[in-house]
Amino acid sequence: MKIKMAIIGPENLVTAIKKVADEFEELESVLLVYESEKESPALIKQCKEIIDVYLFSGKFPYYLSQNDLPPDSRSIYIPFEGTDIYSVIFHIYRTYHFYPSVSFDVITPDVLQETFEELQIADFQWSVTTMDDEYDGEKLSEHHLQLWKEGKFQVVATCLNSVYVKLRELKIPVFLVKHTNQTIRETIKKAILLGKEHKKHSAQITILQFKIDESAYIEQNDHLHVKKTINDLSNLFFTRMGELDEDIVTLYTTRGIIERLTDHFMDFSLFEQIFERYPFFINFGIGMGDTGEGAAYNANKALTMAMQDGGNCGFLIDDQKRAYGPFGSGTTMEYSLVDGEGYSIPHSMRKLYSWLTTLRKEVVTTREISNALSTSERNAARLIKSLKNKEIAEVIGKEKMAQKGRPRPIYKVDLHKLAEELGEEVELT
Repeated sequence: MKIKMAIIGPENLVTAIKKVADEFEELESVLLVYESEKESPALIKQCKEIIDVYLFSGKFPYYLSQNDLPPDSRSIYIPFEGTDIYSVIFHIYRTYHFYPSVSFDVITPDVLQETFEELQIADFQWSVTTMDDEYDGEKLSEHHLQLWKEGKFQVVATCLNSVYVKLRELKIPVFLVKHTNQTIRETIKKAILLGKEHKKHSAQITILQFKIDESAYIEQNDHLHVKKTINDLSNLFFTRMGELDEDIVTLYTTRGIIERLTDHFMDFSLFEQIFERYPFFINFGIGMGDTGEGAAYNANKALTMAMQDGGNCGFLIDDQKRAYGPFGSGTTMEYSLVDGEGYSIPHSMRKLYSWLTTLRKEVVTTREISNALSTSERNAARLIKSLKNKEIAEVIGKEKMAQKGRPRPIYKVDLHKLAEELGEEVELT
């Protein structure tokens, strides 16, 4: 199966990259062409193809698009290297027959300096504008124009096609720094490795287990109807179906299919529709792994977590032992089930951490913890006591009671200490 690579850039550069990409039989190219770098995020969103790796023609569109790339996607941009600079300097010299002062952009100063030293051009006057983290072609055009008007430089050498087009329209002497075929070829080789990695990731074995609540009395017809509904779901997944026992139905699929159907674990409405059809609870667990055994173990553990969470919901555990859920009820959270050294961490503590950091919440009561974690207030009290013993939580006051009864303590949880205990990092604003 071929690796599907999206090429993002202006038409002239995309054409040049596509020509080199055609040398690789394992590649299938998808062309995403823009007129301005600012259009690249929209092109990514509009692309309906399943892409293994995104190859950007340069640094600007790459960074502009990072927030719009699908989760777990692979992406890379073609860097500007010494051979690319040699080429543009050659064209400048061939045009003027001497070395004029040049205003560069995007390329780092150390790369330029090293190139001029290698060429042994001592009297070459140049400057470079990197724009740091501000990727705005229009501002860069204005900057070059202002420097030229002030007489600080005679020529502009830009890495952005939009800047090149704009300055040419204004009759400013400008050259476009282009990638050599060798630079393109070497970057495509790296892109192929990323694409293979993504294909392996997407093909990861994924097992879904559905279980009807044992405490409910289920008519035989209802039981068969549930199985038929799940079987219809299996046809949608292009999977095969099996059974562990009369109450557990198992589906087999791949990670890539689950990611597409759930919008990368963000939308589980497909499963929630099953819950809404029946008056009894149905739980599900999804497990992923590099082996069938690993995926089955994670699916079974995820199913157990769903049953413990109150029912009519689901959890997912991936190959890195990260849990997602509950889906179908409450607030969906993401957290690791192991610490940095691979040791298991109590599920309740992980859920508490995820809930607190999601809401940016530090002050809690045992009732709030009980409701958030779908557990008893007694279990919540045990959990907070454990945190107190580790000096992660402390009592800072008591609730004001509207009715008779003993006021509950109010606790403050130190999220930084809790993160350290769990081997996580937390950033509070």
